[in-house]
Amino acid sequence: MKRLVTLALALLMLLTVAACGKTDDEQTNPGADMTIDEIMATILEGVNSEIAVMSTPLDEENFAAYAFIDPIEDAEGVATESAITAVAHSVVLLRLPEEADAQEVAKQIEENADPRKWICVEAEKTEVVSHGNLVLLVMSFEEDATTIVNNFNTFCEQ
Repeated sequence: MKRLVTLALALLMLLTVAACGKTDDEQTNPGADMTIDEIMATILEGVNSEIAVMSTPLDEENFAAYAFIDPIEDAEGVATESAITAVAHSVVLLRLPEEADAQEVAKQIEENADPRKWICVEAEKTEVVSHGNLVLLVMSFEEDATTIVNNFNTFCEQ
């Protein structure tokens, strides 16, 4: 009888752990059920509201200007930048196709990112991070960049 109870409890515990775990799709594709704009809005919550920003969808023509690498076929992207070019603030979010290596893409972006792209001002902090098929490039003020990266990491780990 003790064996049966022990076995039943072990099975119940295994089912509980399995039910709380993420699916493979959720681990490799955070926010798979959201648009790229919805993900961007989520990770920008609590960021300096004094910066007037504009959002720009990335396409083949502007991809390199924002992401600092050649366009990636079937990738989705959006950039949110300061509406005033004298404020060094840029957030770029990419959702890569399944076959793309997000860590390699992040490495390429990090190697090429130019925190002085505004010429007259320079971002205090530049960070590139990836989770699953998402890559984030942030060039901004120290506090804002840290908040955005923390929000991104929290979003991807949910």
